[in-house]
Amino acid sequence: MKMLPSVVVPGHPDFDELDRIRLGLLDIAGGQSVIQAAFPHAVRDAIDFVLDPIRTGRTELRELDNVEKTFVGLKIEHYVRDFLGAPKGIRDLVIGNRDVDIKNTLDNSWMIPPETYRDEGPCLVINSKEEESRCWMGVMLAREAYLNAPNRDGKRGVKSGAVEHVLWLVEGVEYPPSVWRAFEMAAFRELRKLQPGTARAAEFFRQNLRTVVPREVAEALLFDQKDPMKRLRGNQGARDVLRIEGIALLSGVYGNRVLAQLDLPWLSGDEFIAIAPRTEEERRILRAENAID
Repeated sequence: MKMLPSVVVPGHPDFDELDRIRLGLLDIAGGQSVIQAAFPHAVRDAIDFVLDPIRTGRTELRELDNVEKTFVGLKIEHYVRDFLGAPKGIRDLVIGNRDVDIKNTLDNSWMIPPETYRDEGPCLVINSKEEESRCWMGVMLAREAYLNAPNRDGKRGVKSGAVEHVLWLVEGVEYPPSVWRAFEMAAFRELRKLQPGTARAAEFFRQNLRTVVPREVAEALLFDQKDPMKRLRGNQGARDVLRIEGIALLSGVYGNRVLAQLDLPWLSGDEFIAIAPRTEEERRILRAENAID
């Protein structure tokens, strides 16, 4: 389904009702900026929840079967309801005394049930395109003119050209790509068996040089450690193990000055990277900063 720019503006027959719902959503959510920030992360979290990379090794939506893709949609709906904080009524949400259905699709048509299109009721429609890492959320009315013929279950898909009758709240905003795509998951899961934790952490960074490692990945790697971050630090942690081998283990808390000298991107406070020098100049910089022996 191609996402089209909205034609729902003052004077459009749906504008008044959809704008009331839009303003109601903004009010309970805390404003447009809150929705713009929270919604993309809700999409990412829902996808990763169903992919379950640590247990299954899967990191992309195309690896899911059709039933699991349905679960992604349900999880997105749950997360959206949670961050909006809207009460549940006869339908999925109550916005300004109006029952609103939530309908999600992973790039297909939204399927509207009879109880909603019978009264041309409002829907909060959601679309996410994993290949683009972009997401959309808006409100529309389930009008007869916007819908295809019913399927065997009585549900009706939204016509491709009717997408322009959606009033968008979030339009084509990027959501975070999966942090797990950067790692070979079969090796990751095998490595989680290695003991002790410090040796496991050191080997992981040897296998993933110059790859930014978010804290959540490190914690998943060291899932059985009481203090997983201790295994990454000095004082007999992975940093000391790797330093002797000429590999610098840097974090966003202390390592960004070194990374700037190496002309590498800065890290957030919850990210790590292991650098084995490729040139004598890199070796000189890392030794000068006491990052390697």
